[in-house]
Amino acid sequence: MRDTIRLAVVGLGRVAHSHIDAIRHWDERCELAAVVDVDETRARSASERYDVSYYTDTEEAYADSEIDAVVICVPHYLHEPLAIEAIEAGNHVLVEKVMATSVEEGQRMVEAARTNDVNLMIGQSRRFFPSLREAKDRIDEIGTPINLQYTFACHFDIETAPDWWQHEDRTGGLVYPMLGAHSIDYTLWMLSDREPVAVYAEGATNNETFEGDDDATIVIEFDDGTHATNFLSINNAPSVHRGLVVGSEGSISWDQHGDHSGDLVGVASTDLMINGEPLSLEGEKPHNFALQMREFVDSIKEGRKPEASGEEIITQLRIIDAARRSAGERRIMELEG
Repeated sequence: MRDTIRLAVVGLGRVAHSHIDAIRHWDERCELAAVVDVDETRARSASERYDVSYYTDTEEAYADSEIDAVVICVPHYLHEPLAIEAIEAGNHVLVEKVMATSVEEGQRMVEAARTNDVNLMIGQSRRFFPSLREAKDRIDEIGTPINLQYTFACHFDIETAPDWWQHEDRTGGLVYPMLGAHSIDYTLWMLSDREPVAVYAEGATNNETFEGDDDATIVIEFDDGTHATNFLSINNAPSVHRGLVVGSEGSISWDQHGDHSGDLVGVASTDLMINGEPLSLEGEKPHNFALQMREFVDSIKEGRKPEASGEEIITQLRIIDAARRSAGERRIMELEG
């Protein structure tokens, strides 16, 4: 294996630049080798900006022997086909959340990675915030967690959301995968000492621009009888993005501010409280996408499974599916073992 992992970024929408900045943060570990987009003007512009090759065809990009891994940043409904195409060409894959638009798609991605002996990691970027990793590392300080709440309420409309958000089959359920992929991941990650067993959700459509629920409340029941609640909305401005973990001996809470740093999407500052004590992690640097990229690249170099692997995230897809069905049928959904 060469000293640095060479990566191509596929899909050059708004989140791609956060991944590209993450790659360029680790000169000794990895390098940006190419950019890929079906829009040649966009691909050429990114190529000139970052001084790398560009492709408009994924088959050609994936066949490039100078590329070791790809980062997939395309609409949700394209995650499975483009990821499997990359995997079968022998590339390691980091695919943006949500992993896929169904459990079955996710399982096919996992099986392809296993068969071709490559790494499949999902872009659960919010668990890589230094503040939230500090919260995870210190969760024992609040005793046994007995409840969790996560609120992710932001604002998108026809002027600010990509066109494909208007189609439920392309998003995989709008707010459930769009925001729930973050909130459910955080919930399962923080409460990793127990297993989810049932889901109840209520959803609503308040913006007819989009197909699917744009507001939702999801209650997850665990095998020890505890619960976690996620509230999701794309109808709220300014954004509210906060969490609370209640423990038998204290609590952890956090509140994030903003969702951009320059042209980097998904990067924010965080106020963290552990048992009432405020913690400040100076500047949240390296930013969460850079820490995520380090994990992806190091897992390849070390020949191990990455954090937020495809196998791990299948449980999240099961909960998203159960929440959508629960909201539609107005009943509790038991999770399959």
